[in-house]
Amino acid sequence: MAEERPRRAVAHDPQKEAERQRLIEEAKARWAARKAEGGAAPGPAAAQPQEARQAPQAPTVPVPVASHNPGGSPISPPANPSLVAVGTLNQAVEIQADPSEEANLRKLLGGLGAYPNPLRRGAWQVDYRYWKEAKRRLEAAGYKVEGRDYMGRPLDEWEPLTRGWVRAEL
Repeated sequence: MAEERPRRAVAHDPQKEAERQRLIEEAKARWAARKAEGGAAPGPAAAQPQEARQAPQAPTVPVPVASHNPGGSPISPPANPSLVAVGTLNQAVEIQADPSEEANLRKLLGGLGAYPNPLRRGAWQVDYRYWKEAKRRLEAAGYKVEGRDYMGRPLDEWEPLTRGWVRAEL
């Protein structure tokens, strides 16, 4: 157990307290004046010319930040947006994509524990429990996902407990 440190007694200084309150009130007044003028101070985007702000950018996808995903959105718009997702026997979903999409897939799926399949170039594996979130992220980024399980059935209905190799009482 960690020992608690004794708290130091701080002398109450009414003059410092009054100065602190005055500074707080001044800051509130400045904020109210800025808000009344029509918003906060212009940021760096307002200083750029109009043409520069309209450049095509990668779609913004609200993705939780992870080690492979510092920015949260894809690096670039998908060049080859067609993906095939296959439910496998090992309780995973394999996402097959063009190898040029690796950087985008790494960013979009990195926080879900997806990893590149070492045996097939352009294939990524994600645990079946995270498939719905992975599909949501991919579709929000502009990918078209065609899904099936290892026997050709629709992947949206695929679940290891109800299909194939696991016997469980439901």
